[in-house]
Amino acid sequence: MKKSLKSPIAHGRNKSKRQAVTVRREIFRTLGIVGLAGLLAFVMVYAYNYALCADYFLLKHAIVRGSKRVSEEEIKTLAGISTPLNILTVSPEKMARTIEKNPWIRNASVGREFPDRLIIEITERKAAAILEKGSDLYLVDRDGAVFKKFEAGDGVDVPVFTGFYRNNNLRGDLLKKAFSFLDYLSGSDHFPRIWNVSEIYVDDVHDFSVVTDNHLFLDLGFEDYERKLKRLRRVMADLARSGFEGRSLSIDLQDPSRVVVQQGGSPAPKQAVAKRKTKI
Repeated sequence: MKKSLKSPIAHGRNKSKRQAVTVRREIFRTLGIVGLAGLLAFVMVYAYNYALCADYFLLKHAIVRGSKRVSEEEIKTLAGISTPLNILTVSPEKMARTIEKNPWIRNASVGREFPDRLIIEITERKAAAILEKGSDLYLVDRDGAVFKKFEAGDGVDVPVFTGFYRNNNLRGDLLKKAFSFLDYLSGSDHFPRIWNVSEIYVDDVHDFSVVTDNHLFLDLGFEDYERKLKRLRRVMADLARSGFEGRSLSIDLQDPSRVVVQQGGSPAPKQAVAKRKTKI
Protein backbone atom coordinates (compact mmCIF):
# COMPACT_ATOMS: atom_id res chain seq x y z
CA MET A 1 0.00 0.00 0.00
CA LYS A 2 2.85 2.39 0.87
CA LYS A 3 4.57 1.56 -2.38
CA SER A 4 1.54 2.56 -4.39
CA LEU A 5 1.40 5.94 -2.62
CA LYS A 6 5.09 6.79 -3.19
CA SER A 7 5.11 5.95 -6.89
CA PRO A 8 2.82 8.81 -8.06
CA ILE A 9 4.74 11.30 -5.94
CA ALA A 10 8.12 10.18 -7.32
CA HIS A 11 6.73 10.23 -10.83
CA GLY A 12 5.53 13.81 -10.38
CA ARG A 13 8.91 14.91 -9.04
CA ASN A 14 10.71 13.35 -12.02
CA LYS A 15 8.32 15.04 -14.45
CA SER A 16 8.96 18.43 -12.86
CA LYS A 17 12.70 17.89 -13.09
CA ARG A 18 12.46 17.01 -16.78
CA GLN A 19 10.34 20.10 -17.46
CA ALA A 20 12.84 22.31 -15.63
CA VAL A 21 15.70 20.87 -17.65
CA THR A 22 13.76 21.48 -20.88
CA VAL A 23 12.99 25.07 -19.89
CA ARG A 24 16.64 25.76 -19.01
CA ARG A 25 17.71 24.21 -22.31
CA GLU A 26 15.30 26.47 -24.27
CA ILE A 27 16.47 29.53 -22.34
CA PHE A 28 20.12 28.76 -23.06
CA ARG A 29 19.30 28.11 -26.72
CA THR A 30 17.40 31.41 -27.01
CA LEU A 31 20.23 33.30 -25.29
CA GLY A 32 22.69 31.66 -27.64
CA ILE A 33 20.71 32.67 -30.71
CA VAL A 34 20.30 36.24 -29.45
CA GLY A 35 24.00 36.43 -28.61
CA LEU A 36 25.00 35.09 -32.02
CA ALA A 37 22.65 37.52 -33.76
CA GLY A 38 24.12 40.39 -31.77
CA LEU A 39 27.62 39.28 -32.59
CA LEU A 40 26.79 39.05 -36.30
CA ALA A 41 25.16 42.49 -36.21
CA PHE A 42 28.22 43.93 -34.50
CA VAL A 43 30.53 42.33 -37.06
CA MET A 44 28.39 43.60 -39.96
CA VAL A 45 28.24 47.15 -38.59
CA TYR A 46 31.96 47.11 -37.95
CA ALA A 47 32.64 45.72 -41.45
CA TYR A 48 30.36 48.31 -43.06
CA ASN A 49 31.96 51.19 -41.18
CA TYR A 50 35.36 49.84 -42.08
CA ALA A 51 34.32 49.64 -45.77
CA LEU A 52 33.08 53.24 -45.68
CA CYS A 53 36.51 54.35 -44.55
CA ALA A 54 38.54 52.00 -46.69
CA ASP A 55 40.53 53.34 -49.63
CA TYR A 56 39.52 50.23 -51.57
CA PHE A 57 36.08 51.71 -52.33
CA LEU A 58 37.20 55.26 -53.08
CA LEU A 59 35.95 56.48 -56.46
CA LYS A 60 38.61 56.39 -59.16
CA HIS A 61 36.55 56.42 -62.36
CA ALA A 62 33.20 58.09 -63.18
CA ILE A 63 32.22 57.00 -66.67
CA VAL A 64 29.50 58.92 -68.55
CA ARG A 65 27.81 57.28 -71.52
CA GLY A 66 25.32 58.71 -74.01
CA SER A 67 26.04 62.41 -73.53
CA LYS A 68 26.54 64.58 -76.59
CA ARG A 69 24.93 67.93 -75.97
CA VAL A 70 25.60 68.02 -72.23
CA SER A 71 29.29 67.69 -71.38
CA GLU A 72 30.61 64.94 -69.14
CA GLU A 73 31.96 67.51 -66.71
CA GLU A 74 28.55 69.17 -66.44
CA ILE A 75 26.91 65.81 -65.75
CA LYS A 76 29.48 65.00 -63.06
CA THR A 77 28.85 68.39 -61.50
CA LEU A 78 25.10 67.78 -61.53
CA ALA A 79 25.67 64.39 -59.93
CA GLY A 80 27.71 65.97 -57.16
CA ILE A 81 30.75 63.84 -57.87
CA SER A 82 33.82 65.05 -56.02
CA THR A 83 36.91 63.45 -54.56
CA PRO A 84 37.41 61.74 -52.25
CA LEU A 85 34.14 59.83 -52.59
CA ASN A 86 33.38 56.36 -51.32
CA ILE A 87 31.01 54.70 -53.79
CA LEU A 88 29.21 52.91 -50.95
CA THR A 89 27.94 56.29 -49.73
CA VAL A 90 26.35 57.11 -53.10
CA SER A 91 22.60 56.87 -53.66
CA PRO A 92 22.33 55.97 -57.38
CA GLU A 93 18.63 56.82 -57.57
CA LYS A 94 19.05 60.23 -55.96
CA MET A 95 22.06 61.00 -58.14
CA ALA A 96 20.12 60.07 -61.31
CA ARG A 97 17.16 62.28 -60.35
CA THR A 98 19.54 65.20 -59.76
CA ILE A 99 21.14 64.74 -63.19
CA GLU A 100 17.68 64.74 -64.81
CA LYS A 101 17.13 68.32 -63.61
CA ASN A 102 19.03 69.40 -66.71
CA PRO A 103 16.24 69.94 -69.30
CA TRP A 104 18.28 68.34 -72.11
CA ILE A 105 18.44 65.03 -70.24
CA ARG A 106 15.41 62.79 -70.73
CA ASN A 107 16.53 60.16 -68.22
CA ALA A 108 19.62 59.04 -66.37
CA SER A 109 20.69 55.92 -64.52
CA VAL A 110 23.63 55.46 -62.19
CA GLY A 111 25.26 52.15 -61.25
CA ARG A 112 28.24 51.00 -59.22
CA GLU A 113 31.03 48.80 -60.52
CA PHE A 114 33.00 47.61 -57.53
CA PRO A 115 35.40 48.47 -56.19
CA ASP A 116 35.91 52.01 -57.52
CA ARG A 117 33.68 52.90 -60.51
CA LEU A 118 30.44 54.75 -61.17
CA ILE A 119 28.70 54.30 -64.52
CA ILE A 120 26.28 57.05 -65.59
CA GLU A 121 24.01 56.28 -68.54
CA ILE A 122 22.37 59.29 -70.21
CA THR A 123 19.53 59.61 -72.72
CA GLU A 124 19.32 63.14 -74.07
CA ARG A 125 16.34 64.94 -75.55
CA LYS A 126 16.30 65.99 -79.18
CA ALA A 127 14.53 69.18 -80.13
CA ALA A 128 12.05 68.54 -82.95
CA ALA A 129 10.61 72.05 -83.21
CA ILE A 130 10.53 75.51 -81.65
CA LEU A 131 7.07 76.31 -80.32
CA GLU A 132 5.83 79.87 -80.31
CA LYS A 133 3.79 80.70 -77.22
CA GLY A 134 2.84 84.33 -76.97
CA SER A 135 6.06 86.30 -77.18
CA ASP A 136 8.20 83.38 -76.04
CA LEU A 137 9.73 80.38 -77.80
CA TYR A 138 10.09 76.88 -76.36
CA LEU A 139 11.73 73.63 -77.46
CA VAL A 140 9.56 70.56 -77.95
CA ASP A 141 10.62 66.96 -78.64
CA ARG A 142 8.90 64.37 -80.86
CA ASP A 143 6.87 63.10 -77.92
CA GLY A 144 5.27 66.52 -77.57
CA ALA A 145 7.15 67.34 -74.36
CA VAL A 146 7.92 71.05 -74.07
CA PHE A 147 11.16 70.82 -72.12
CA LYS A 148 12.82 74.24 -72.07
CA LYS A 149 12.66 77.85 -73.13
CA PHE A 150 14.56 78.48 -76.34
CA GLU A 151 17.81 80.36 -75.95
CA ALA A 152 20.20 81.71 -78.56
CA GLY A 153 22.95 79.30 -77.53
CA ASP A 154 20.82 76.18 -77.93
CA GLY A 155 22.15 75.61 -81.45
CA VAL A 156 19.12 73.82 -82.92
CA ASP A 157 18.13 73.81 -86.59
CA VAL A 158 14.43 72.91 -86.48
CA PRO A 159 11.21 74.51 -87.78
CA VAL A 160 9.23 77.04 -85.78
CA PHE A 161 5.67 75.95 -84.99
CA THR A 162 3.28 78.89 -84.82
CA GLY A 163 -0.36 78.85 -83.73
CA PHE A 164 -0.26 75.57 -81.82
CA TYR A 165 -1.38 77.15 -78.55
CA ARG A 166 -5.07 77.93 -78.12
CA ASN A 167 -6.16 79.73 -74.96
CA ASN A 168 -2.72 79.04 -73.54
CA ASN A 169 -3.15 75.28 -74.07
CA LEU A 170 -0.97 73.26 -76.43
CA ARG A 171 -2.97 71.50 -79.16
CA GLY A 172 -1.47 68.02 -79.09
CA ASP A 173 -3.56 66.86 -82.07
CA LEU A 174 -2.16 69.62 -84.27
CA LEU A 175 1.34 68.87 -83.04
CA LYS A 176 1.02 65.22 -84.11
CA LYS A 177 -0.22 66.26 -87.55
CA ALA A 178 2.70 68.62 -87.99
CA PHE A 179 5.19 65.92 -87.07
CA SER A 180 3.41 63.48 -89.40
CA PHE A 181 3.90 65.98 -92.22
CA LEU A 182 7.62 66.27 -91.43
CA ASP A 183 7.84 62.46 -91.42
CA TYR A 184 6.26 62.45 -94.87
CA LEU A 185 8.77 65.03 -96.14
CA SER A 186 11.69 63.02 -94.79
CA GLY A 187 10.81 60.21 -97.20
CA SER A 188 9.67 62.37 -100.11
CA ASP A 189 11.62 63.76 -103.05
CA HIS A 190 9.10 66.57 -103.64
CA PHE A 191 9.72 70.19 -102.79
CA PRO A 192 9.84 71.33 -100.04
CA ARG A 193 12.36 68.94 -98.57
CA ILE A 194 12.38 68.66 -94.83
CA TRP A 195 15.41 70.96 -94.55
CA ASN A 196 13.57 73.67 -96.53
CA VAL A 197 10.84 74.04 -93.89
CA SER A 198 11.47 77.02 -91.62
CA GLU A 199 8.00 77.33 -90.09
CA ILE A 200 4.74 75.42 -89.81
CA TYR A 201 1.77 77.65 -89.25
CA VAL A 202 -1.77 76.75 -88.14
CA ASP A 203 -4.81 78.96 -87.67
CA ASP A 204 -8.54 79.02 -88.31
CA VAL A 205 -8.14 80.78 -91.67
CA HIS A 206 -5.22 79.03 -93.36
CA ASP A 207 -5.65 75.70 -91.60
CA PHE A 208 -2.18 74.16 -92.03
CA SER A 209 0.57 76.05 -93.82
CA VAL A 210 4.30 75.79 -94.36
CA VAL A 211 6.83 78.59 -94.67
CA THR A 212 10.02 77.63 -96.52
CA ASP A 213 13.51 79.04 -96.25
CA ASN A 214 13.13 80.68 -99.69
CA HIS A 215 10.14 82.78 -98.59
CA LEU A 216 7.25 80.64 -99.84
CA PHE A 217 4.04 80.42 -97.84
CA LEU A 218 2.32 77.14 -98.79
CA ASP A 219 -1.28 76.72 -97.67
CA LEU A 220 -1.57 72.91 -97.67
CA GLY A 221 -4.31 71.70 -95.37
CA PHE A 222 -3.95 68.46 -93.42
CA GLU A 223 -4.16 65.70 -96.02
CA ASP A 224 -3.33 64.47 -99.52
CA TYR A 225 0.20 65.85 -99.33
CA GLU A 226 1.55 63.78 -102.20
CA ARG A 227 -0.98 65.09 -104.72
CA LYS A 228 -0.54 68.68 -103.53
CA LEU A 229 3.26 68.61 -103.64
CA LYS A 230 3.26 67.03 -107.09
CA ARG A 231 1.06 69.91 -108.21
CA LEU A 232 3.44 72.33 -106.49
CA ARG A 233 6.34 71.01 -108.56
CA ARG A 234 4.53 71.98 -111.77
CA VAL A 235 3.55 75.33 -110.27
CA MET A 236 7.15 76.11 -109.37
CA ALA A 237 8.27 75.28 -112.92
CA ASP A 238 5.63 77.65 -114.32
CA LEU A 239 6.67 80.38 -111.89
CA ALA A 240 10.31 80.01 -112.91
CA ARG A 241 9.39 80.42 -116.57
CA SER A 242 7.28 83.49 -115.69
CA GLY A 243 10.13 85.16 -113.81
CA PHE A 244 8.60 84.78 -110.34
CA GLU A 245 11.32 82.46 -109.02
CA GLY A 246 13.05 83.81 -105.92
CA ARG A 247 10.18 86.11 -104.91
CA SER A 248 8.13 85.90 -101.74
CA LEU A 249 4.94 84.09 -102.73
CA SER A 250 1.86 82.70 -101.06
CA ILE A 251 0.56 79.53 -102.77
CA ASP A 252 -2.84 78.08 -101.90
CA LEU A 253 -2.74 74.31 -102.52
CA GLN A 254 -5.82 73.32 -100.56
CA ASP A 255 -7.50 72.44 -103.85
CA PRO A 256 -4.74 71.10 -106.17
CA SER A 257 -7.00 71.50 -109.20
CA ARG A 258 -7.23 75.25 -108.63
CA VAL A 259 -3.98 76.62 -107.22
CA VAL A 260 -3.88 80.32 -106.33
CA VAL A 261 -0.56 82.18 -106.19
CA GLN A 262 -0.15 85.65 -104.76
CA GLN A 263 2.89 87.81 -104.25
CA GLY A 264 4.10 88.23 -100.70
CA GLY A 265 4.57 85.42 -98.23
CA SER A 266 2.80 86.80 -95.16
CA PRO A 267 0.01 84.57 -93.83
CA ALA A 268 -1.86 87.45 -92.22
CA PRO A 269 -5.23 87.85 -94.02
CA LYS A 270 -5.32 91.60 -93.46
CA GLN A 271 -2.06 91.95 -95.38
CA ALA A 272 -3.23 89.81 -98.28
CA VAL A 273 -6.00 92.10 -99.51
CA ALA A 274 -3.84 94.17 -101.81
CA LYS A 275 -1.78 91.26 -103.15
CA ARG A 276 -1.92 90.47 -106.83
CA LYS A 277 -3.35 86.98 -107.38
CA THR A 278 -2.41 84.62 -110.19
CA LYS A 279 -4.41 81.46 -110.93
CA ILE A 280 -2.45 78.50 -112.24
